[in-house]
Amino acid sequence: MPREVRYVADLRRWVMTHGALALHFSHQVDPTQPVLSATNLFREIEHIGIASPNTVTSYLKEIHARGYIIALPQADQRVRAYRMTEFSEKMFYLYLQISLQGLDLIDGAGRAERVNSDPRILTYMHPIFARRMLRDPLYYAPPPSIAPLVNTTIGISVLNEMTRAQKEKSTDDGRVYIHLGSASAMAKHYGVSRGNIARLLSKVQNAGHYGQNASGTWVSAQLLRDHHILQGLKMAHSAAAYREAQKMRTRELLCQ
Repeated sequence: MPREVRYVADLRRWVMTHGALALHFSHQVDPTQPVLSATNLFREIEHIGIASPNTVTSYLKEIHARGYIIALPQADQRVRAYRMTEFSEKMFYLYLQISLQGLDLIDGAGRAERVNSDPRILTYMHPIFARRMLRDPLYYAPPPSIAPLVNTTIGISVLNEMTRAQKEKSTDDGRVYIHLGSASAMAKHYGVSRGNIARLLSKVQNAGHYGQNASGTWVSAQLLRDHHILQGLKMAHSAAAYREAQKMRTRELLCQ
């Protein structure tokens, strides 16, 4: 996983990042819309209750230091406003394109090909997609089976390992046996401590959604269902956002 992707993988950073991108792209297509600033970003995500104003301010300072955003010149120096760098835009265009490619595999609608020829559609699409996700409690308040995993950066990677390594269908006791590397192997692969991985797995185990026995390593069928529901949710919001963005782009072209 690229370090830029890993940086925004946990839920809180995901929420702040997509809120920031929604402000950035909305302002890009309509300069009368609010710019990206700490105040505006907090307003964008305040209803979720995942970050304080100070957390938002610190987050913007951090991604500014990392080169993901740059400061805009402002008449009032007390107000810090930003825009995404070209690199950040391209990273999240790619994020959307991957979702559209997945949808195309299902229905062959050719969305990815259209946005490749007209990337402006993605500029319209992102704020719609982000705000649909940020207003959906199924996303920002994940179920207990996967909450310990999606709330941490490395947890997302572990969840992906768990859900793509299924060995067989669910047993009568609601367990699904999987291929999963040891805590040491995963720690080495992801560049974290073994203790970090072990503590994470312990949380999931204590909640009854992961374990090991004589038959092997298992996760609960509930964990798999909840993960698949969230993935389906993302795809559904991507499809709806694409349809709306395409209409907006068509209107823009007709007005030129």
